[in-house]
Amino acid sequence: MDKGNFKKLNKYHVIFLAQNTMIGIGLFSLPSDISDAGYNLWLVPIFLGILANATLIPIIMLCKKFPNDHLFKISEKVLGKVVGKGLNVIFFVYALLACCSVSRSYVRVLQTITLPEYTIAVPSILLYFVMYCIAHGGVKSLARFCIFSFFVTGWLVYFIRWPFQMGNWYNAIPTFEISMYGWLQALFHGSMSMFGYGLILFYYPYIQDQKKAFVHTSIGIWIAVSYYVAVSLGSVVYFSPWQLDQLLFPVLNLLQAVQLEFVERIETFGTTLWVFLILSTTAVYLWVAKKGLDALFSHHQNRTWHLIIVAFISWFLFAGPIPYDIQDIIFDDWGVFYGYGLILVPILLLIANKIKHRKQKQQTEEAASS
Repeated sequence: MDKGNFKKLNKYHVIFLAQNTMIGIGLFSLPSDISDAGYNLWLVPIFLGILANATLIPIIMLCKKFPNDHLFKISEKVLGKVVGKGLNVIFFVYALLACCSVSRSYVRVLQTITLPEYTIAVPSILLYFVMYCIAHGGVKSLARFCIFSFFVTGWLVYFIRWPFQMGNWYNAIPTFEISMYGWLQALFHGSMSMFGYGLILFYYPYIQDQKKAFVHTSIGIWIAVSYYVAVSLGSVVYFSPWQLDQLLFPVLNLLQAVQLEFVERIETFGTTLWVFLILSTTAVYLWVAKKGLDALFSHHQNRTWHLIIVAFISWFLFAGPIPYDIQDIIFDDWGVFYGYGLILVPILLLIANKIKHRKQKQQTEEAASS
């Protein structure tokens, strides 16, 4: 577990932390989420990547002003103890819900595809146990697992070759017949697949080469975007517009197009292997939630048992007695707004910090003149 703000993340850790915390479960459903753009949907991840890079600028600007503090400390320094802790509660809830949302989606996919005769209790408990072990090792353990999971799963993109061969490439020619409302809907629903890079607000103090954090995080963003574009293109050339809109997890249907002599259900293999991407995403959110609990109840002192508490709460939120329709509202509908909040809050903190310093400067000048 992390003790102190030792600089322990090299450039590869930063790149793959950014990339892996973005992909998670989002790649599974992305073509369906952005289907409002029709056959132009493969352009949406590129637009989202540009927006992500633009919003990364104020995030890095805020981090550079407080190079040894994560967001939980920064908000208290800028806004004061009371307001800062209130904002930290929102960050804590966001991390908890994001971890829960990704885990819930994956466990249900797993149950549908590979374990249809079993309940989600056992696989979800096992998932959280492994997640706890990864997060318990601290931020460097998380970064190393992100690198490992990238190389274990990244080659799966090769399977898009079959949809590419069987699909109609004329579908991929941009026609821009979609209305502005359709584009905005696609960007809004697709943004859930992009929010992970904002977590640099929490691990920035551990980065060795902080001057190049923007470049390294941008590389991570565009690696994720390249995967999104590849899968979106495969969906565009292979599916009809009706299928793009109705299929809940189009990636699984793309995998069904794979024809190999020695494997029949390649989507089962892909779903099982996907657990590495899920764990690399959820473990980082779980670690952030634990940091939030440290900030709220132990004055930022490291408490290892806080990790057990956040893991149990996160698991209970989707495996407990909460009805599914309420879970959909909390995890899916509210999650987008929480994500936007995390991305935009650095701008507000930069403005508040500037006003605070200006007032302090005026008070100092007035005291000196009197």
